[in-house]
Amino acid sequence: MKHNDTTRATSASTPVTLVVEAVADREGVAPMELQPPLYDAVDPEALNALVSSADGDADTGAVRVSFEYNGYDITVGSDGDVSVGEPGTQQSMQSETDIGR
Repeated sequence: MKHNDTTRATSASTPVTLVVEAVADREGVAPMELQPPLYDAVDPEALNALVSSADGDADTGAVRVSFEYNGYDITVGSDGDVSVGEPGTQQSMQSETDIGR
């Protein structure tokens, strides 16, 4: 069964925390029990910094970062959304200008 879960950040949550919690929930394990650790797929500090840098910045615009972790397609947005889906369920985040490149 393919499905896609999306969570919204609270003021105390970081993008990394949301990703780990969402994947752990899908796997039915505690966040600290996830294997492999998230840092094997993406640099957690860089992910938090990149997503947070665009938070509320009208000049930067919305940022969306997508990567695969533990068999899931993950998309993290500067709007606080974290989406966890089975591989192939995420829609492309490319803009029309990116597609022509």
